[in-house]
Amino acid sequence: MPWSLYAVGLVAAFLLQTAVLPLLHLGAVDLLLTLALVCGLAAPVPDARLAGWGAGFVKDLDTDGPLGLHAVLCGLAVLLLTVVRAQLNLHLWWVRWLLAAAVAWPVELAARLHQHFTLGTSATAGGLVFGSLLTAVVAGLLATLLLALPGRAGRRAAARRRW
Repeated sequence: MPWSLYAVGLVAAFLLQTAVLPLLHLGAVDLLLTLALVCGLAAPVPDARLAGWGAGFVKDLDTDGPLGLHAVLCGLAVLLLTVVRAQLNLHLWWVRWLLAAAVAWPVELAARLHQHFTLGTSATAGGLVFGSLLTAVVAGLLATLLLALPGRAGRRAAARRRW
């Protein structure tokens, strides 16, 4: 995995998440979770797990909660994603989307429940569940769309020709 490209993506996702998305009122978009899902779907297994933990750690830098909560949650999500992706046909876009959303939903729900009970955020049970589901579905869709970018297919074909 090209770690320099990951670092650029991590900084860009963090800056967009903290500086641009609040101005656009896009609360359902979580770019750092999306980056973790992209790494979990596309990177080699050890690199993906480390990259997922790193994206969660950077996400912790922007929260009021304890440092490490999102790092553990994103790390566990990518761990589960790398285990399950070997058994599924990820060539179908909707399989990638459903898998990414299914892995991201418990992560987002756990983070929102933690914020609700420890930081005292006011939200109803339906709001917590629906908000976390919406964020997971959007993050999964964004990860799937990022993996389907046109330049990516050319790189895969070139890599196959070399071997």
